[in-house]
Amino acid sequence: MSVSKSGYYKWKYRNNNPSIKELARQEDIKLIKEVHLKHPSHGYRWLNAFIRNLYGIVWTDNYVHRLCKYEAIRSKGKHYQWKKPGEEQYRFNNLIWNGWKYLSKPFEVIVSDMTSFNVKGVYYELTLYIDAWNKEIVGYGLASRKGAINSYYDGLK
Repeated sequence: MSVSKSGYYKWKYRNNNPSIKELARQEDIKLIKEVHLKHPSHGYRWLNAFIRNLYGIVWTDNYVHRLCKYEAIRSKGKHYQWKKPGEEQYRFNNLIWNGWKYLSKPFEVIVSDMTSFNVKGVYYELTLYIDAWNKEIVGYGLASRKGAINSYYDGLK
């Protein structure tokens, strides 16, 4: 292994007699671990700011980052899917479709569907009017402007 005798004894001495800097680092790590256990979702910058405000200890963000890296302290963020507030997020039975099963004649129920798409860089909005009895298109409207209401009225003609 080609380790010099003096190097071995220096290493052995360091393990038995840690320096003041090493002892201070261990105390810092203990404090960071304590705060991290209470607030596991926060990162090293937040931990540094929290310790600075609560304990008055001033460290650099880089120092706290190195200590967290050395001790494998990682924030555990909670990931969730954002849902727009309102009734869209709740699941209901499809009461409309259940009612459509019992249609007896054409034009009893007309439904509309609106979609938008791009063709060669031109934006279009298409509104379709569909007969629910035999599922055929009874009218449509096309507009090349976003939010244009004429596509709704053109389909009703």
